[in-house]
Amino acid sequence: MPMPMPSQTLPNESPRTKLDTILVCCGQPKLSMGWFHLMQLLDEPHVNVRAVVEPFFLGPGKDTPGAAAFNEMRQSLKDTHPDLTFYASAADLPIRSGDAPLLALIAGRTCDAPRLFTQLVEKGATHIYIEKPGAENAAQLAAMRELAARRDVRVVVGYNKNVAKYVRDGLARMRKVVGAGEPAPQVTLEHCNEFAPGAELLSFLRGPGAEGMLHNMCCHELALAVSLFGVSTSRLVRVSVARDKTELVDLGEGKSDFSKVAFCLELTPDEGPPRPGGASVSQLHFAADRCGGNFSRLTLRFANALAEKEASFCLPDAEHKLWVAEAQAADPEIRPYFLQQAPDYKTLKHTFIEHILAEKPGIPDGVVGLEDAEGALRLADMLVPILKYCVTTGNDWTPS
Repeated sequence: MPMPMPSQTLPNESPRTKLDTILVCCGQPKLSMGWFHLMQLLDEPHVNVRAVVEPFFLGPGKDTPGAAAFNEMRQSLKDTHPDLTFYASAADLPIRSGDAPLLALIAGRTCDAPRLFTQLVEKGATHIYIEKPGAENAAQLAAMRELAARRDVRVVVGYNKNVAKYVRDGLARMRKVVGAGEPAPQVTLEHCNEFAPGAELLSFLRGPGAEGMLHNMCCHELALAVSLFGVSTSRLVRVSVARDKTELVDLGEGKSDFSKVAFCLELTPDEGPPRPGGASVSQLHFAADRCGGNFSRLTLRFANALAEKEASFCLPDAEHKLWVAEAQAADPEIRPYFLQQAPDYKTLKHTFIEHILAEKPGIPDGVVGLEDAEGALRLADMLVPILKYCVTTGNDWTPS
């Protein structure tokens, strides 16, 4: 990290024991999510990083330009952490021995995630943190969930917005308004990237972002919808698209994706159990723009009687935006969104680590496990053709 992160509230520390951890798919320093997770894990006082798996730079990518930066980091870590072992494949890892918990953090490509997940379960991981969305579709996540249940493996999916301050603050304001007898406000979940229109955007949509807008970019917001607002495919009664805020891009070879999209889900009454930290809604609005800036926002629009008509809660806030700018200036090679979400990445991992060390069952309240991650992908799987139908026909969608 180029500089200390802004202050944040973390759970109480557990007894000072060490949790053995494996990082799977490190990638290129300063550019890969796995590398960023590794740097944060090495800063965790109760974590002992035992192994790093890097299939690309220790395999077919050993002569590529990024390999030099990886090998330099590898040598540095071997000097400072002599017990840390590097492997070219998860299949090469030794099988866990003894009864101590073992956390595996998987940060590879989405298409490789189910295979890596299975390998880590077979190697004896008792807990797994897997980067979102965890799989390419809901069916793969369902199979992973069944395997985890059979082997008693506890899994957290890396949807860090569930612990983000802007989401917690927005939900707290919403619950306060409803608790005072006011109607529930209209809720909009917004997420924007800052790609340049044209060649840069098309390259991303055809490459790293090829899972598609809803499975790649909006999956965070869909996970919030499922885990905190109780949204499910069975509750959908209408889907409408704001066509002036939506653009569908032809990618060739019969493929298309959204460069921006705004839509509303109308829902049946929520009859499910209360969700820790969540809220009940009858509709939920979404907005996403690949070229709209580098921020996420939760907006509440109030129905009546309030001094304010709207309240917005943003990531980053003013203090964190200043820190991100200073951190970028200190080390401009690091991807900006790593810095923007650094406190939330750290909080999510720290929460899971403390939960494990305290020997608590299951996973922490309010975070996303495989079941909610599966629900988010079921929404994405269902919504992609629905939204394309709405755009091309100009009609809303309702169940047939």
